[in-house]
Amino acid sequence: MQDFLRQTISDLVAIPSPSGEERGVADLVFAKLRAAGLSPERDADDNVWVEVGPREAKGRLHVNGHMDTVVPVDGWETDPHGPVVKGGRLHGLGASDCKAGLAAMLWLAPRVRPKVRVLFSWTVCEEGIGHAKANGSRAMAAMGGDWAITVEPSCDGSGPRLSIGTQGHVRASVKFAGKAAHSSRPDLGENAVLAAARFCAGLERLNASFPERQLHGGAIARATVAPTIISGGKLSNIIPDSCQVTVSRRLAPGESHDTFRAELEKLLAGERASFEIAGDGPCALVDVHGPLFAAARRAQLEVCGAERTSFQRGRTDAVLFAAAGMDTMTIGPGLSTQCHVANEHVDLAAAEQCTRLLERTINGLGDK
Repeated sequence: MQDFLRQTISDLVAIPSPSGEERGVADLVFAKLRAAGLSPERDADDNVWVEVGPREAKGRLHVNGHMDTVVPVDGWETDPHGPVVKGGRLHGLGASDCKAGLAAMLWLAPRVRPKVRVLFSWTVCEEGIGHAKANGSRAMAAMGGDWAITVEPSCDGSGPRLSIGTQGHVRASVKFAGKAAHSSRPDLGENAVLAAARFCAGLERLNASFPERQLHGGAIARATVAPTIISGGKLSNIIPDSCQVTVSRRLAPGESHDTFRAELEKLLAGERASFEIAGDGPCALVDVHGPLFAAARRAQLEVCGAERTSFQRGRTDAVLFAAAGMDTMTIGPGLSTQCHVANEHVDLAAAEQCTRLLERTINGLGDK
């Protein structure tokens, strides 16, 4: 298995696939599935999927991974698209996030022997927006199902963890209105940038107030909020009459769009400001008493010898499957510390162990 994973991850890393440009990876995935004797399907956006398992089975499990990557950041010591193996680690852009997961799925799809229907999907545009394609996981989730596993990174230096949830992500665009004046007489104007600054200071205080939340097995969730983009002013000698702030809000269990809306309304009380909120919605959290977690827990004890859980502070497409009514979790062979960083790598031994964990989880779902 490890030879397969090493070669397949290398092949995937060697194909650049920034969001919206996944066709080369989709070609490789589709060809490998066909070569394995399966009958994959593909749409115009380059999402690829294949369904396996008994046709008469009542339940459906989704296993999903995204084909796109972020663009390379500064600091790479090697070619981001030139896979290099050093000391049991494979280096390359997307190696952990999440081409190792894609490779694991390519190993699993022709080999699993599930008791339920399993829909494997390799999808586009998880990492970015602003292009013609939609996030392909939305189309997969719309097909319906009972459970979903995303193969985003969930390993650490000690091996695989069961990620029992992922925080939701919502964004706000906040617009401040002021009154223009000559900068020599700021008292005659109303400075929208100063209003935005007061707001940003309030966001910092709000973020500091969020507590850590203990979840099953010691996994920890913590909400966050931060201003991420600010724009305002026209010339250096004009008091700005407008300013816009983009805010990123990560939703912990029990929070929603309405939670964020109430926070914004409180922070903006007395300001000449308006806002719009967009995003996927609440976090995804597995039912720790349900069949999916039970199967994963049994599998982890068999493969790893101990139960180890985590909760992902970042957002993954698990939230889309959860919003479609599925019980979800994340089990992925990548390293959770290796997302969106220079010199990204995956530990091949951990990747192999995690792939076996996935195999036993999939095959064990539906056991009495």
